[in-house]
Amino acid sequence: MTKAPLQPERIDDISADLAYELQAKLFEQLATVSLGGAGLAITLAGSILRDSPLVWLSVIEFGIGALLALSAHQGLIGRLFDRKPARKSAKTMTGVCMMLIGMGVGSLGGAVYFASERAAIAATALPL
Repeated sequence: MTKAPLQPERIDDISADLAYELQAKLFEQLATVSLGGAGLAITLAGSILRDSPLVWLSVIEFGIGALLALSAHQGLIGRLFDRKPARKSAKTMTGVCMMLIGMGVGSLGGAVYFASERAAIAATALPL
């Protein structure tokens, strides 16, 4: 069997609307991930992380990430209606949203780590 030769990509055949559609979907996914992270953090705050103030920092970071993603999505739509370029602002907002999600994951991970440290210390302490 012989392999078919690779065809060059036909960038000119791709619709200009595709990039905007993909960016809009990315903002929707960032908002969904942020809301999911906030929901997980709130659930953990009500159970194993009830004594950890750090868990609430992650809720705030995830919440701001979700609000920012929705705001960026709305801004993208507004720029398209106004026929203004949206690439630079969309790239910036995507980076900020991803940074907030990363901060939320880090804060939540820190809260879990410190809660496990406290549990390990309490388990090894001998009552007098």
